[in-house]
Amino acid sequence: MSDAPRKLFFRNTSNQPQQSNVIKQVDEQSNQETNVLPINQTKDLNQLGLDFVQAGEVALQQVNVVCYNGVQQFQGLLVATNYQIVFLPQRFPMEFKKNYFQVPYTFLIKVDRTIDKKYHQKMREQSDDCACLFNLINKNAYTLQKTTLFAFTYYKEMQNLENEFQGWKIYNIEKDFERMGIIVQQENQQQQINGLFKYLNNEGGQICATYYNRLIVPSKVDMDCIQKTAKFRSKERIPILSYAFQVNGKIVSLWRSAQCRIGIGQIRSLEDELYLKQMSQQMVDEQDNQQEEIRLKIYDARSDVNSIGQQVAGKGFEIPIYYKSCSLEFLEIQSIHKVRESQMKLLKNSFSETIQFISQLEISIWYEHIVSLIQGAVRIALSLTREKLNVLVHCNDGWDKTPQLISLVQIMIDGYYRTFDGFMILIQKEWINNGHQFCQRSAIGNKQHSDDCRSPIFFQFLDCVYQMQQLYPLSFEFNVKLLLDLAYHNMSSLFGNFICDSYLEIQKQKVMESTVSIWSWMMKYKDKYKNAFYLNPASIEQEVIIPEQFTGKSVKFWQEYFLNYSPEYNDVYGIHPSSIFTRDNLQEMYKSLAKENQVLRLAQMDQEKLAHLNQQKFNQLIQIIQETQNEKIIEKIESIQLT
Repeated sequence: MSDAPRKLFFRNTSNQPQQSNVIKQVDEQSNQETNVLPINQTKDLNQLGLDFVQAGEVALQQVNVVCYNGVQQFQGLLVATNYQIVFLPQRFPMEFKKNYFQVPYTFLIKVDRTIDKKYHQKMREQSDDCACLFNLINKNAYTLQKTTLFAFTYYKEMQNLENEFQGWKIYNIEKDFERMGIIVQQENQQQQINGLFKYLNNEGGQICATYYNRLIVPSKVDMDCIQKTAKFRSKERIPILSYAFQVNGKIVSLWRSAQCRIGIGQIRSLEDELYLKQMSQQMVDEQDNQQEEIRLKIYDARSDVNSIGQQVAGKGFEIPIYYKSCSLEFLEIQSIHKVRESQMKLLKNSFSETIQFISQLEISIWYEHIVSLIQGAVRIALSLTREKLNVLVHCNDGWDKTPQLISLVQIMIDGYYRTFDGFMILIQKEWINNGHQFCQRSAIGNKQHSDDCRSPIFFQFLDCVYQMQQLYPLSFEFNVKLLLDLAYHNMSSLFGNFICDSYLEIQKQKVMESTVSIWSWMMKYKDKYKNAFYLNPASIEQEVIIPEQFTGKSVKFWQEYFLNYSPEYNDVYGIHPSSIFTRDNLQEMYKSLAKENQVLRLAQMDQEKLAHLNQQKFNQLIQIIQETQNEKIIEKIESIQLT
């Protein structure tokens, strides 16, 4: 499953008199407002011809149409359900995937209607069915009310799934840091002698509205320092601890935040400077170093030009002369707007059937962005593991490039986050809990299809993980199917994880009480996500996978995603390698190879020994050869004492 692009046109074929043929372009949106209510449809979706129906999904309206996908035309039935629009062709083309003609409402960028000039008549009436269907699609696709999304309907039918697996409870901040071996003191405890960190209560967003309800901060900073630091950071997103590990008695830590507000006048905040100084501590009894050696490295994900430009808006970056024991480096990663433009070029190229496909892929520069992200994560990972420095990562507001980078870093240096459970926890804590703008970036329910807030940041991260999987195929417990399903459901509105912009919004909308978590669904179908080649690391040394030499030559085109709906890529006969290498199939292949090996060993036996067999032993040998299903054939042959 994926949300790769499709462009479909529909023309009404009903027999009403004086009716014009109306085209509906499903990747476009109407400029008209509508208050038309859905039309009740009693026919069962399976009877209409839909193979798979989501729990709680019902048909609302249907119209006979001709569908054109830019290459060929199909006659059939266009059905609008409460979850998606589905085209059911009279004859389903073998070269297309079954879900080619199924588009969830939240995938629709734009819906438009125009007159087909080829069949244009003087009378511009359109059928009532078409008008109702058009209004119905707009009503369901562009809703600003979260509770009207299908995820809330789905939960009513699938509540038992959530109750069984409890995906919303997958992340526990205390257990996460206990696993790392890091001591964090509770909020209400006095300063402990053996603690560098403490929990901070952020219930109700009292410190930061876009962070999780519990944060980890340096243990020696008081509430006054925290509050003033919050005022000095964009969106009040103070530096918080994401990850830490111990090495040779020292604690090495990874932090995240938003940019600071220095402005053109380069305003200072003594509290922010003190806060970062406390972050640089690596030992409990560490004294101030008079030589002020570098102990905290700040990575600004932006370019230096972009960061300087932010000063005009009253923001900017840390001035090293004010932040003792700190150094600053820029990662030169492009903005969300550049990423959006790049993806649009790449998706348009996915429709291309010309020999320019490769050159257009290069022009999109999508993989330049992928390379810069992975190279940036490598620099951060090396600072942590090789230089043993504490690291702070931020971009503008700390909810786009920042979670991309720190998530990739944790995948590189900690094998736990490459496991099935660990990867889910990583996304929950760094993306969902700490405020990635999922709703804005996916434009769920947004009529403004050209909105500047739209950008495939989470998908870009998944593509980076895909690149890591290709480089280290034995190091991930999960396979590419998990990434594809995350890419799809990031926008499907089937689950509640990706429909809000912050944990606080999730709480206010009662999403956890009213929707199924995608983690519950994935835990139920865990077997399909298993990587049959996975080798669980036996030591810390084997856990670290940092692709230091990653360049453009290392990139692999993610064809399972970008060519998902391409007829040339459709695995009609089910023989694609990704469908072969399951754990069960590998075991069968192993048994088959073991049998072949036994026969080969038999053929290599000493010919002189075989020549001196008596009739009885010869008959025994023939019987054993006929029983090649037995994996211990050689042991049996040797047991009859050929000599």
